[in-house]
Amino acid sequence: MGNEGSKLKGLIIDKNAIEVNDFWALYNAESPTTCNEEGGGGQELSIFKGEILVKGQLWAAQGPMERAIKNLMIYRHPYILKYMSTWDESGQKHLATERVRPLNDVLAQQSDIQVCLGLRTILCSLIFLIEKAMARHLNICTQSIYVTDKGSWRLAGFEFVWKAKDLNKQLIDLAHSFRQPLARDSANSELGLEQFAFATLCEQVLDKCGASGGKASTPYVQEFRDYCSTHLKHLNIELRPKLSAVLLHPYFNHEFVLIHSFLFELPLKSVQERQQFFSNLIERLRCFDEQVVASQLASDLLSRMVLLDPTAQHCVTPYVLRTKTENGTAALFSPQTYLHYLLPHILKMFRLRDAQIRLILLDYFMEYVRLLSDEQLTSEILPHLQLGMNDTNDVLVAKTLRSLADLVPILGAATVLGGDRRRCFSDGRPHAAVSTDSSTPWTEPRSITPLMNGSAVDAVDYMVSGSPLPVETNVAPMPLRLSPDGGEDEKSITNMGEKPLELSHSSSTDSNTDNANSSTSSAAHEQTLVNDEEEAWSDWENTDELQRLHVKQETLDELNLNNLETNSSTSTQTTQPSLTDSFRTACSSLSTVAMKSSVPPINRMLIDDLSALDIQVQLTTPANASEPAEFDFFKDMEPVIETKVAISEPEIVQIDASRFAAAATSSSGHETDAEADQGWGHDDDEDDVVWGNNAEATSV
Repeated sequence: MGNEGSKLKGLIIDKNAIEVNDFWALYNAESPTTCNEEGGGGQELSIFKGEILVKGQLWAAQGPMERAIKNLMIYRHPYILKYMSTWDESGQKHLATERVRPLNDVLAQQSDIQVCLGLRTILCSLIFLIEKAMARHLNICTQSIYVTDKGSWRLAGFEFVWKAKDLNKQLIDLAHSFRQPLARDSANSELGLEQFAFATLCEQVLDKCGASGGKASTPYVQEFRDYCSTHLKHLNIELRPKLSAVLLHPYFNHEFVLIHSFLFELPLKSVQERQQFFSNLIERLRCFDEQVVASQLASDLLSRMVLLDPTAQHCVTPYVLRTKTENGTAALFSPQTYLHYLLPHILKMFRLRDAQIRLILLDYFMEYVRLLSDEQLTSEILPHLQLGMNDTNDVLVAKTLRSLADLVPILGAATVLGGDRRRCFSDGRPHAAVSTDSSTPWTEPRSITPLMNGSAVDAVDYMVSGSPLPVETNVAPMPLRLSPDGGEDEKSITNMGEKPLELSHSSSTDSNTDNANSSTSSAAHEQTLVNDEEEAWSDWENTDELQRLHVKQETLDELNLNNLETNSSTSTQTTQPSLTDSFRTACSSLSTVAMKSSVPPINRMLIDDLSALDIQVQLTTPANASEPAEFDFFKDMEPVIETKVAISEPEIVQIDASRFAAAATSSSGHETDAEADQGWGHDDDEDDVVWGNNAEATSV
């Protein structure tokens, strides 16, 4: 058993010893080539260097160091000092064990609950050694007890361990001089030796803890003191109880001790016992101080057996790995307690290359990351996360990516991802002058991202989103949309507060009176257009023909108004049509379209001459015509073209679709020149072509 004769490679031993006695010297050491149980790159150890020569008849056959090594290799128990390795160097025996400290060095810092748990630990190890392994320990005292870094007590002093069949009165007499005086029984008998020594140990420890100050918080302390003096030290050796009976005392069986013992013995429990234990564990732990729970049970609550238990994952782990908040949560520990007691264990567990343990830690990543400094995140968390990126487990990689995303706002993308960073996206928001004036009657949508290229001083008065509000307070709010899609262009000028465009003429023959009347008519016409727009909006769901006809009718009315301005004021008042009549005319024309659309055109002639394809124009049918006028299907294509020639009586030029097949050509160069002055205009929003002339129309 063991690794006798195998020295640990690369072992680094401290120069200063932490304990020296007649048998050995104790040193702290670290083995960089041995992985510890937390997954670290090096394991902390304790090295016992044996003395070359030890005097005494008791050690004539075998030295104390050799006996201790042999017994530690044979008797293995969780509460007995853990054997690691042994070797010879320079004639000295070397023993490597788990990292421990002498109890006398830390007893003053031990709390009442720690002492209770420690004494119970020693009692359990003695029960195993004496009642099960059938061995005898002749030196039970504080010098034979060590404490691990986790605070757990360990039984040592195995140089005084013999088999029960080898123990006799002569051996006891030889060991009498090496034993602690207070632990020596006056009866000097083979029976009840350990009971007397254990009672003396309990009295010494409880006295030192009571002398260190503070009121005993562990129940049944005084009762146990009385029990030790009256029963374990009974003068009648045969009346002394067995050590297993001492374990039944209430001092070793109150609530907290039972929880601790169950967690320690968890591998020995059945599935049903585990389920029942974990289902109400959190409520039982709330009855104790959180610092006591964290200091004594942190390593047990974060052990592999607990984290991987299905019942514990639902009933225990969420309350252990989360922290309490100001609004009060069901978590077990506050951030201060969490940082002091649990976080060191979590950092050690993060080194473990166990997928299941890592997945559980990543589920509660933000609970403990916010408690770590940037240096700890960079050195102890980030490298292990980057290692998880290379794993073949897709679930592990996905959770690792989410954790890396949580680290970016804390450490920065350059630290988390590495490599050269450059801007690939630009801020597309306008960078106009802005203001935070609260009197602004309206607000614009704001981005949630901070304003780029802005200093921290400029961003003080910004809103939470970082996007500023507009500065111009004298700009009128945008009007509501009054027209359907495609109908805004012809009225956008009026909506923006600008005056409608007027036709300009090259002739300057108008008088001042005509100019005044023209301005008055233009203002009245603008107000009429706004009113007409409000009336037409309620019927915007009508057919497209009605909309287009209404728009063109307004254009026609505007042209009529401009033409009427050139006449005298008397003729203007008597001949100007109202927009209301124009709207009625448009509606009646729409009904005429529906009636005439099914009637085929008449008098169509088929002519091979290409000149017949020219567009012909026709003057409006006179009012005194004997035959009814045929409806013009292309009336909405009436042109509105400005010319420099002033006319006295303009005529509206229309396109007659029935004349497409008629053959007519220009007979003189004068007509050709007149047509050359005409222009084409195309509205991007309208598919119709509007054209016309302001010169003398030629009769067809």
